[in-house]
Amino acid sequence: MKNINIGIVNLVVSKKLKDAYFNNSLIEESKEITNDFFNVLKNSPILQLEFKVFNNIENKHIENDLVATRYIDNNIKLFEVWTLQEVEKEHEKLKTFLTEDIQVDDNKVQLYIAIGNLIKESLSNYDAVDVDDIHESFTLVLDHVKNTKQTLTESVDADFIDENVIEIAVDKFNSRYESLIDSDKSLLQKLIRYDNNQKNNLFEEYRKEDLNLLENIDKEAVNDVKIQAVQKIKEMKFNPQTVDDDIIGLHELKKDLL
Repeated sequence: MKNINIGIVNLVVSKKLKDAYFNNSLIEESKEITNDFFNVLKNSPILQLEFKVFNNIENKHIENDLVATRYIDNNIKLFEVWTLQEVEKEHEKLKTFLTEDIQVDDNKVQLYIAIGNLIKESLSNYDAVDVDDIHESFTLVLDHVKNTKQTLTESVDADFIDENVIEIAVDKFNSRYESLIDSDKSLLQKLIRYDNNQKNNLFEEYRKEDLNLLENIDKEAVNDVKIQAVQKIKEMKFNPQTVDDDIIGLHELKKDLL
């Protein structure tokens, strides 16, 4: 199969395990395959992250276009710390679990292919990006998130997928962007890891700090500019769609004021 990814393989392994209970002769074989699948996942931070992202998107229901789009984008962006070559190398480990004789749900397969395409295209070189592929895949994924009610995903046990996945991603982020100053790296790490409630608190923290710094500027030459800046910051409200950009803007202003 050309479009191999963790979603498709997880579906295949799960279905094989389920079918085994109707055929006693296959139970041991299916358990062995499942254990092998666990071992591959446990030793691959990339596949663990992919599992987490596929599960996030498949089981999320958001009716608002903008919020749903932001949610999808934020999940796909988690892969920016890896290269396409690194992801494809890990996908090679999944080929052994694919069997042609197992029929899988076409709708699920199409969703998994679309999510996989978004990840692939996000990591492709600029001149190799397939714009049509991105558009078609994103449309399918967005439609799923907006119109599919949350259901329990059929999958093997995923208890081993935890915050260590994000920790590894952050470590990769640090090595790739080591030229950034510490405060910039710290902020970007938070934007990767934080949920909306945490980002709201961070937004308010930066807003108060910037207002305090502006109020302590007593230079008459910048009085009008200061008044305008203070008024603008006071009028800022938390917005899930723009919070990342708003926090970065407040962060940059704080650096200029210090």
